[in-house]
Amino acid sequence: MKKIFFFVSLPIFGIMTAQSGNIGVNMSNPGSTLDINGSLSAQYKAVSASTYAMTGSDFYVAYTGAANSSFTLPASVAGPGNFKGRMYTIKNNSSFTVTVSPTTPETINGNASILIPAGQSVELISTGQTGAASTWELSGFRSATFPLTTASNGLTAVATDVRLGGTLSQATDIATAGNNFIISGAGNVGIGTVSAPVSKLEVNGSSTNSTSYNAVASTTIDFSRSNLAYTTANAGAFTLQNMKDGGTYTLSVRGTTAGTSVFTATGFTFRYINNRATVANTHTLYTFVVMGTFIYVYIATAV
Repeated sequence: MKKIFFFVSLPIFGIMTAQSGNIGVNMSNPGSTLDINGSLSAQYKAVSASTYAMTGSDFYVAYTGAANSSFTLPASVAGPGNFKGRMYTIKNNSSFTVTVSPTTPETINGNASILIPAGQSVELISTGQTGAASTWELSGFRSATFPLTTASNGLTAVATDVRLGGTLSQATDIATAGNNFIISGAGNVGIGTVSAPVSKLEVNGSSTNSTSYNAVASTTIDFSRSNLAYTTANAGAFTLQNMKDGGTYTLSVRGTTAGTSVFTATGFTFRYINNRATVANTHTLYTFVVMGTFIYVYIATAV
């Protein structure tokens, strides 16, 4: 293969050479297609308008406006004029948001648009694709503040490490989506102003069920619904479900006919402290204390 060499003397800017298809600036033996021994600059543009269409001459665009803004990327081109590899940096220097959207139906990593919060910037590169495809890729996302990692709403950032612990800044809901949420280990949990809880769960304040469980007239009581339950069934044979060792439960029986209640629960044996007949047309309270495989029952009648 014939090698082509050419030298251009630039008294002010230096020397540019080409060798085997590579171009060097201020060097005689470039190792890349474009090899620069020095700095590189490109266009910097500040924009304050609430809408802006990116152009082929843009490189770094900073938004400085006083309202939320929308930026539109140029439409992809098929064939000659395709700008695959074109890069943009968009910086939000305002306290508002910037929405960046490609031309419909194009996408950015499969998204119809991306949002740049205040003080953040994004780097985008054209994939060269056209139509309903990811014509742009998000190649970088940066923060203008240090540390680059931020945390809020119950989390704390220490350098680039996000740690559990901090102040909640808004009402927070953790959706378990059918999964169990477990806190394991040898430590204890305190709620309220408890600096060093001595129990697995220590509460400085009140603790309540959100509601009691209305079993209607059923004699099958599911205590997974609440530790407190009531039924309009008459005193008699009851089946109790989902009771756990260490738990305390209360059942209100509100039937109008007097009788003596007996209880069964899979895996448990009942011990009655003062079981007796109920009084007609009154309520009866049964308290269950579960210890091991035994359930101790206390009754309060004529309530």
